[in-house]
Amino acid sequence: MLNKLILRAFLSISLALSFTGAVNATLISQDILFNSEFDAVDEFEVIGNVTINLDTMDDAGFVENTWESFSFFGYEVDTFDPVFDTFLAAVDVNDLAAGLNFLYFDVTVFADLSFSGVIDAYAIDPVLENITFSLFNNANEALYDAGTLAFGKATAVPTPATLVLFLTAVAGLVVRRKNH
Repeated sequence: MLNKLILRAFLSISLALSFTGAVNATLISQDILFNSEFDAVDEFEVIGNVTINLDTMDDAGFVENTWESFSFFGYEVDTFDPVFDTFLAAVDVNDLAAGLNFLYFDVTVFADLSFSGVIDAYAIDPVLENITFSLFNNANEALYDAGTLAFGKATAVPTPATLVLFLTAVAGLVVRRKNH
């Protein structure tokens, strides 16, 4: 009886660990908030979203020139489009649930339209320090300063390995219950 129990435990553990190497990485998705009035701190609205894959993160927590999805004012910026200039996101590797700490982007959506901005989660006064969003019309070379950007709620999507481990444990309990 004990040998069967140990054998089943090792089988369950090996099955669970075999799936952990083949799963997708954790994704962090975060809203981008916008405020066009510099004196109204609490009146931010969601204007975009950025999702990064932690597989592309370096040891210091930086993700450079790659993202899973990036939308801004309803425009989806193509990840593989060679015309984007710069994209840099920073994450605290010790607290992934906190989301992004820093985001700098300078992207071209169409040949005539570019967005650039900086969001720093550690800015002391977000209204004064985050006046860093601009919209640039490449056709007539017009630059429009728009307002303040901030981070919204972050969502960390865990790896499916957690689900595999949980399901393996449930299957083990079901098998054990049937035997008794």
